[in-house]
Amino acid sequence: MKKIKMKIVTLGLSLILVAGSLFSPVSVSARTMGDPSNQIDGKLSTFYQGDIGDCGAVSGIQALANSKYGRSLLRTMITVNGDDSYTVNFKSGIQSVSQTDVDNAGITGDLDARVIEAGLQNAMNVYNGCFACDVFTTITGFKQSQVRGATSKTNLMNTMASKCASGDGITAACDFTIADPDKGILGNGEHSYSIQSVTKDTVVVINPWDTSELISMSRSEFESSIRYMTYVDNTAKKVVVFWA
Repeated sequence: MKKIKMKIVTLGLSLILVAGSLFSPVSVSARTMGDPSNQIDGKLSTFYQGDIGDCGAVSGIQALANSKYGRSLLRTMITVNGDDSYTVNFKSGIQSVSQTDVDNAGITGDLDARVIEAGLQNAMNVYNGCFACDVFTTITGFKQSQVRGATSKTNLMNTMASKCASGDGITAACDFTIADPDKGILGNGEHSYSIQSVTKDTVVVINPWDTSELISMSRSEFESSIRYMTYVDNTAKKVVVFWA
């Protein structure tokens, strides 16, 4: 009789444990695993700028994915709260972001990117336009250092090329004075692009309209057509801003 009672008790406990596992709350990441448009995973997949003039913010966000330093920031940037809100851990100051803020973000696609942009909007009103350098300052907390002239341009390009060659990558962005419609490059400083890579011969930029598409051009074409570029120097802890 005791053995039968013990079996019944054991069976009852097993059923309780199974039921508990079936009806316990599931974390956001587990519930949305595999879909980056609904999953906070500490990295960036493809996202798309919308109709508002937030290209400086979108290119600045995408640029984080292009360097080891930027990716390290992404891994700890967003905290998911129990009330479906988010805490965005910018180095210049923490921002609270509601689900409504995220739903109203100007970009579509990757959820991490949308939450970060919502945090940037709360911090600096990026939907009314901004420069990527100011986005970098908000995210990193680094002060800006402005440079001009041919020598400064060459030095900055060589620094970025060296970082790319080492495997560290770069967190950088730019806009252009001279348009190249065949490549999707707008001129007159009308649109911001992230800089994915620089070599001694070639530069690859990314248009925030679709961050999965790469635009390659010769380094000489890039250097002769840019109006401005900005680069996060995490070693010196500054955001370098070059104006042509």
